[in-house]
Amino acid sequence: MEIVRIGGADAFSMRALGARLEVDPTAFYRHFRTKNELLDALADILIAGDEPLPTTGDARADLRASLHQLRRSLLRYPTMAAVVLRRPPGGRAYWARANHAVGLLRGMGLSPQDATSAYQTLLFYCLGHALSEARATAAAVARDQRPVTPTATFNPPAHELPDLAAAVPFLRADTLAQFDDGLELIMRSLPA
Repeated sequence: MEIVRIGGADAFSMRALGARLEVDPTAFYRHFRTKNELLDALADILIAGDEPLPTTGDARADLRASLHQLRRSLLRYPTMAAVVLRRPPGGRAYWARANHAVGLLRGMGLSPQDATSAYQTLLFYCLGHALSEARATAAAVARDQRPVTPTATFNPPAHELPDLAAAVPFLRADTLAQFDDGLELIMRSLPA
């Protein structure tokens, strides 16, 4: 993860890992058949995060907390966010997180089909938002600067784009506030 954090996913190789750990790179092939298999394992670790899945008994709060956990985990290693998104779901952590969320949605009274649709909507929102944030964070890290969202300085010409210009005061530079606003809009569509 440290190799990916510093140099990005493109900097990761069995050779780079071997150099970092001062071992022969072929040693990793005893545990992983390919570099992609090792990247899958790293993606699953990232999806698992550092915190247990929330189980307070409040399905809505637990669902919101789980999505925040996933976002934080993805942003901890911003150069890995795109790697996670490109990998097909299949690791233990991914399925555990999905099962947890679908179970919460089912507990809120949704049918299996509606719970699945709601989960996918929430997941894709979370992943897309995190990817957008991760891109800005990774670029800022590469420049050794503080991340800034593109919306922070957006100023469209009102005579050409009046509706967008009217929306500018509501654009937020604070990405957590953006995430919470969008998440709340989606969550409002769920049963109480």
